Amino acid sequence: MLFSLLLSVVSLAISIMVKTNKSVQEMLTIRDSRYVIMTRDGSRGRRYIFRNGKFFSDKVLTEYDLALVFENADIGFKTLAFGGDTGLQTAMNNYDLKLVGNPNIFNFFGVMIAVSMGMMKRP
Repeated sequence: MLFSLLLSVVSLAISIMVKTNKSVQEMLTIRDSRYVIMTRDGSRGRRYIFRNGKFFSDKVLTEYDLALVFENADIGFKTLAFGGDTGLQTAMNNYDLKLVGNPNIFNFFGVMIAVSMGMMKRP
């Protein structure tokens, strides 16, 4: 449950950031991508869609350009909420996280999450 709640909060934070940050709005105009964060069994997750300068989110977990697949919801929550700068890398090293799809587009999504959650500033 905490994992699903965290993914909803991330969605809300990205929505607010997209509406209030001009530089992020400009960055979105050049990006059309779909990202999913989910558990390995597919029981929990959320899709984040950046298309035509707009942001959407839903619970469709089958259509994406890149998916972050966590072993389970507990590991996903702890990695995203408490992992810090190295949480994702540690989870991948421990085989608790797998990237499915095009890993070359991960940087954009990472920046969007970091800026929206206040971990990074985008002027």
